[in-house]
Amino acid sequence: MAQLQSTPAPPKALDLFVAENASEQAFQNGKPDRAIEVFQELLDKQKITGHEKGWYLREMARYAHAFDKTCSNELQISAHKLNRYLLKPRAGMVIEPISATGQKRIARLITWGEQFQTPEDLLLDIDTITAQIRFGVSADDFEAALNDLGMALGFVTQRPDKEWREGPDNLWALRDNHYLLLECKNQVDQNRAAINKQETGQMNNSCAWFKQHYPGAVSTNVMIIWTKTVTPAGGFNEAVQIMTNKGLERLVKRTKEFFSQLKGTDLRDLSETKLQEHLEQYELIVDDLTTKYGVAPELQ
Repeated sequence: MAQLQSTPAPPKALDLFVAENASEQAFQNGKPDRAIEVFQELLDKQKITGHEKGWYLREMARYAHAFDKTCSNELQISAHKLNRYLLKPRAGMVIEPISATGQKRIARLITWGEQFQTPEDLLLDIDTITAQIRFGVSADDFEAALNDLGMALGFVTQRPDKEWREGPDNLWALRDNHYLLLECKNQVDQNRAAINKQETGQMNNSCAWFKQHYPGAVSTNVMIIWTKTVTPAGGFNEAVQIMTNKGLERLVKRTKEFFSQLKGTDLRDLSETKLQEHLEQYELIVDDLTTKYGVAPELQ
């Protein structure tokens, strides 16, 4: 340990820490306008973008709330557009629907694979994702993994409840005007006999949200939960499939089998024809995803 050499922090990081401290000190000293100026100067100087910029805008919104609530809300709108996992603004938020139009699924799948240096790196990432797709995992980790899985399989994905604080847990754009709507109950006690009224109500609300924000589109609605039995007090307003542990494990198994076919391949020269064949072989085409992993609910 005595022989190890310390590595100084990058100057940019030090600049960030100094600015963050100065901004917070200004706010604590009753100068929220100066606190905002410090962060604005930092954003301009460092050319900060994306999710990180959203975080700083959120802090500026917090400071502005002390003297101008309208300005605060406008800053929070801008912050949320850049980082949808931040708190949503009080007003003015516009939900942005996802769509499968444009790039083909296979092309998106290839683009996803090209981010990895080797097939081994890709398979390691798939193992990391699928390890979280099981019952008992924390809800946030489970839903994040489902979101990542959808992107890995070539779909456009979104977490409406996380990003907008309303709607289903997960949403995949499968193809033009056809979506997979997922309501996740992976932390429900496996010994529970039936899906209760509150849970069917959540699914009904998610389906209503989808109809409102995706008029004219079709959704395959799936609830992930241990049991397929529904209590007499509950009920679904739309057609709903239940993905039990058996269906979930099968989806994970098929996914890992599909990606295992990429061993020894050049990720920069993947064959669209071969990928399509493997998707069909391992039951991962759209028609399979919407029919083979869920079962019909049964009344208790």
